[in-house]
Amino acid sequence: MEVTPSYRLDLALLGDGGAQRFVVVDENDCLHRPASDWLGFLHDVGRSPNTVKSYGRRVAWYLSWTAQTADWRSVSLGHFTMWRRVLASTPVRKTNGEESFRSDATVSLWMTPVRSFYEWADAHDLLTTDVAKRMTEVRYFAPGTRPGGEYGRTQRVLAPELKPASRPVVKDPEWIEDEQARQQLLDLELNARDRLIVGLLYYTGIRAGEALSLFTADVHFGGGSSELDCRIVDPHFHVRLNNPVENGARSKGGERTLYVHDQLVERYIDYVLERQRILGADDRSPHVLVNLYDAERRGRAMTYAGLRKLVIRCGTRIGCELTGPHMIRHTLATRLVRGIGCEPQAMDVVQAVLGHRSIHSTRVYTHDLERAKKEALAALAPRSVVLGPSR
Repeated sequence: MEVTPSYRLDLALLGDGGAQRFVVVDENDCLHRPASDWLGFLHDVGRSPNTVKSYGRRVAWYLSWTAQTADWRSVSLGHFTMWRRVLASTPVRKTNGEESFRSDATVSLWMTPVRSFYEWADAHDLLTTDVAKRMTEVRYFAPGTRPGGEYGRTQRVLAPELKPASRPVVKDPEWIEDEQARQQLLDLELNARDRLIVGLLYYTGIRAGEALSLFTADVHFGGGSSELDCRIVDPHFHVRLNNPVENGARSKGGERTLYVHDQLVERYIDYVLERQRILGADDRSPHVLVNLYDAERRGRAMTYAGLRKLVIRCGTRIGCELTGPHMIRHTLATRLVRGIGCEPQAMDVVQAVLGHRSIHSTRVYTHDLERAKKEALAALAPRSVVLGPSR
């Protein structure tokens, strides 16, 4: 009896210089060549290592499930419908031990890499059916609608069979609503590096990947100069997209310059002094954020896992659940839009600060503002109107 292969994601060393790439292998460590080549394609077009890793894991699980009943190259659209049902009905164990089911939005996120894999396979003539083309359809959106814009347009959308049965619920961004909790976060007694991280996220709203890929050469807290090839006088730093990082982090959005104030400059100075004291001549990393307090990893660039653990620990200490670095970013964005502790800022200004490519991404931070405006208008007493003949 033929054994059904069970696939998993793994790391492989390339022969040219020892670089590592994600690959998909079976239980005998035999390479699944198409899936591995697709992951290589994602790497080559600039997808972040975390995205490649996440996509690879999900497609490996899909291939393992498919191998039980069919050849992945000849499946029908109904096969993907069944896969959606499997994802939705399979319980997931959380970190606290409790089990829950994936939401429609999460299931859709799991379908994205499968669709990407099949579109790539179709472009390389690896499929025996037209299923990749049938996963989407062309639809016309009328003028005045959000996807249609001013003049209307056609675009390719997911086939109805692959859409969730119910309309996904759009949740408001999580942010630190309590003013006291925000102040406690800034006042926490932390080591110099962690104080810098909290300040960097809170005062500038940069993404975790942008903070982790920030190089010391990008930080001009004393202002620019001709030697730095930067003419900006005020304290600032540059968010760049293509720094040769050591930790797999990746900036996304747009390159931009962010200005900083004295509180963040002071935190950075304290960190630089502590970094010099601990690392001394062994300080060779170009990254701003490096490990200082772990003897095994000392001097190496911080990773996302370490940054996220720090934020969660801070949340525990201030009695406010912080789900990750993004929550601090959402806090700055919401404050800027609503004018909490500052003057309300124009939407295009907030877009530039956050590095959003689209203004639609910035508008999500009007969540509470829109609700407040509706409540304010609803509270107005209606004007009495008496109908009848005039006298």
